Amino acid sequence: MSDVSATRIVEAKFIAAIGPGAGPGGAAGALPAPTVAEIAFAGRSNVGKSSLINTLVERNNLVRTSSTPGSTRQINVFEARAQDGMVLHLVDLPGYGFARRSKAETRSWQGLIEGYLGTRVTLAAVVILVDARRGLEQEERDLVTFIEQAQGVTRRPVEIVIVATKLDKIPRSSQKSALEALRRSVGRRIVGFSAVTREGRDDLWRVVRKSALGAEPAVAE
Repeated sequence: MSDVSATRIVEAKFIAAIGPGAGPGGAAGALPAPTVAEIAFAGRSNVGKSSLINTLVERNNLVRTSSTPGSTRQINVFEARAQDGMVLHLVDLPGYGFARRSKAETRSWQGLIEGYLGTRVTLAAVVILVDARRGLEQEERDLVTFIEQAQGVTRRPVEIVIVATKLDKIPRSSQKSALEALRRSVGRRIVGFSAVTREGRDDLWRVVRKSALGAEPAVAE
């Protein structure tokens, strides 16, 4: 298998959405059958999650981007197929932090997200996006703790991947030190990423593939 065929995406499409509402477990819509490894993406509403997923699958507008934080109000599932034939489901979770929504709606989102993260048997990894200039805040740390505590014996281990977005907003001479400081603060590997320059795109895709294939996650040095 060549590195190019492993990272090049030949097909990407929307396949399902689920949001708070009527239905099993208080949800509207349905997730696809759990037959393909899934990678979930979580982050604050203004961290560039839609742009990251679009860059990852090499499409300009597969995931709708918006200038209004918090516009994603449901779990959206996309399917991506690499040139070497590997198929993954990419799961876009509702953003948090800056969404101007009611407390009741926020609670319904929280239940939806926690239900997915805590029970989905095909979930292989959760990619947590943080602004490279801000690092992890309490909401991200709480999310890491929840995922760690939700690990059980009934499903595969879930890897946590921290991605520092908007790397292009930091002077190039300072990027390495900024990422190293972030790595030390969280004790995990950090993938630096920019949707503008595409820096980190191939590195992140390799990490995602490794998680989906069930290989042991890399240990931070």
